[in-house]
Amino acid sequence: MLVARCTDRLAPARRSLEDANMRQPWEWEEDDIVALISNRTQESIDLDYKECDALALTDSKKNEVSKDVSAFANSAGGTIVYGVIEDKHVPLRLDHGFDPNVISKEWLEQVISFRIKRTIDGVRIKQIELSKSNPGKVVYVVYVPQSTRAPHQASDKKFYKRRNFASEPMEEYEIRDVANRSEVPDLWLQYSVTALTSESTNEGASDGAQSLPVRLRVEASVMNDAATPAEYAVIVLYIDSRLQIVQRWPGLYGGGTQQLECNGSLVAYTRLCMNHGIPGMMPIFQGAAFKLSDRPLLLDAPSIGAFTLLWHLQAPKMIPRVGGIVLNWHGQTLQAAATAVPIRVPTPGQLGDGLQIHHAQLTEFFNLEGGGKGG
Repeated sequence: MLVARCTDRLAPARRSLEDANMRQPWEWEEDDIVALISNRTQESIDLDYKECDALALTDSKKNEVSKDVSAFANSAGGTIVYGVIEDKHVPLRLDHGFDPNVISKEWLEQVISFRIKRTIDGVRIKQIELSKSNPGKVVYVVYVPQSTRAPHQASDKKFYKRRNFASEPMEEYEIRDVANRSEVPDLWLQYSVTALTSESTNEGASDGAQSLPVRLRVEASVMNDAATPAEYAVIVLYIDSRLQIVQRWPGLYGGGTQQLECNGSLVAYTRLCMNHGIPGMMPIFQGAAFKLSDRPLLLDAPSIGAFTLLWHLQAPKMIPRVGGIVLNWHGQTLQAAATAVPIRVPTPGQLGDGLQIHHAQLTEFFNLEGGGKGG
């Protein structure tokens, strides 16, 4: 059999810097900042670029620092690079840099410490000398972890979060959700997909392409990013209805068709559910992967095309989580990306109008290789 493997990890928006194959932000040097610019690494929910005029001795600029840093802590964490000029969220070049005798690392630490309540644990600031591009000047990298002591209040008495490329005030229910962060699980789902094709299916194909069906072997694990274990969870999978389910995981129930809103249009999905709970199952602990089944889910794709696999997780006190991947099968290659358009998934309770998937990030690309085992 010929096998193509791809795994898409949809943790809460942490991929932009991981995909750049870089060191940790607090280890960066001038060459790392230049690499961000050369690679056109875009701003994201966990990466922000600021020009040099963002840091100044005025109260208004100090307040902006408190807003931006607290927003990262209240969200998924992230990195702010002070001293890079960007346009439409793409870095263009290094700014002129800071005079460390005027805007110092110690000054920045004090602004963050005194203007944000409560204090954010784990903030790291790296002063980077521009020894190659502008000797005597520096830029600053501020790494902000996701806080377990959130929410954190900015100096204007408001609570902020990161949404797309900006820091925005939080809604009341979001403040409550963040306040419960240390007391509730934080679940997400990881899909692993393998495209299985026999050598015979490639016979007669022109230019390396083939429109014959392909079988997809799907495995999934639920992860918990919080210290609080998940004793109960409802796991819902939405399978593109064009994919024929050949084999299910034990414990999956359902199978009816549900219409979901996608980019203004209704798209049909097969809805499958699984319940997780004690005492029959172990709690889902932080850092441990709960594999839904040792037996793979087998799906037949009718031809070359793009197919969507979504997931929706609920647990007591946790705001429902939703995510998904798009699988592009090209006949010889399998490409996995996060959903590129908003998809609205109906949810009960206070978010009754549904959750939306917005993140669009190409993750991994794989060619077919020989020697693998069939599914």
